[in-house]
Amino acid sequence: MLKSRFEHVLPADYDSAAVMMREAGDQLLARLDLVAMKPTRIMDVGCSIGYCAQLLQKRYPSAEVKAVDDSASMLAYAKESNSLSIHWLCTSLETLPAIDNSIDLLVANLVLPWCGDIKKMLQEWRRVLRPEGLLMFTTYGPDTLIELQEKNIRLPHLIDMHNIGDLLLQVGFADPVLDLDYFTLTYKEQQQLQDELKSTGMLLADDQIPLLEKNADQVFPLTYEIIHGHAWKPLAHPSVSAEGGVVKFPLAHLRGR
Repeated sequence: MLKSRFEHVLPADYDSAAVMMREAGDQLLARLDLVAMKPTRIMDVGCSIGYCAQLLQKRYPSAEVKAVDDSASMLAYAKESNSLSIHWLCTSLETLPAIDNSIDLLVANLVLPWCGDIKKMLQEWRRVLRPEGLLMFTTYGPDTLIELQEKNIRLPHLIDMHNIGDLLLQVGFADPVLDLDYFTLTYKEQQQLQDELKSTGMLLADDQIPLLEKNADQVFPLTYEIIHGHAWKPLAHPSVSAEGGVVKFPLAHLRGR
C-alpha cells in the first residue's frame, strides 16, 4: 500500500474532504439491492473512517462485520464515531486477517488506487472469500483529475476498467461486471482544492499544483471517473478449456445465493 499518501493526513480532515468516498460508497452499497444474498461474514477492506462498514452493519444487522485498515489513527477515529458492533482491525491490507474461504462479502471502496500490486491484492481478496462469495469494489479510472494530469504532480494509480476486468479473470474470479460514472467537484479557491486533494490522498503532502485557470463559471472543476465492479468467487476454478484455445467462463452466478 502507498501509505505515504496518508501518513500526514488527520482523520478529521479526511472526513470533511471525503466527498467522493461517500458518493462511491453509497453507490456501491446501493448495488447490493440487486444481489440475492444474505451474508453472515463481511469484510470492509481499507475502511478508513468506517463509512461503509457502518452502513453494512445497518444493512445486515445479524452479520459479523470486520473493518480493516492499516492506519491506526483512522480506525481510532472510526471507533469514536461508531457505536455499532463492528470488529476494527489494524493490519496490512496485503495480508488480510481471515482464513481461506471464510468471507461471504468483501467490500473495497476506493482502495485499489493506493495499492502497489493490484493483482496481488485481488488474489488476496479471492483467498479470503468463500466459494460463491461476492467481491464489490470501486476505484478511480484514468480520467480522474484529468485537469491536473499535465501539471507534473504524482497521482495515485488510475486504472482502465477493461484492465481491471482482465485482472479479475486472471486471478480466478467469475462473471466480473464493471461500469463507470463521472462526477465533477468545483472549487472557488485553488488552495481549498489543493488542501482537500492532500487530505484525501490524491496528492502527496509536498505536491504543489501550478496556478490553474477558472472555467466560464468562475470555478475550478475537478473530474472523477468512478469505476464500479463486482465479481464472484466460483465453486471451482472458473476457466474451462475449449476448442481452439478459447477459454469460457460460466455465467450462472448472479442469482440463488
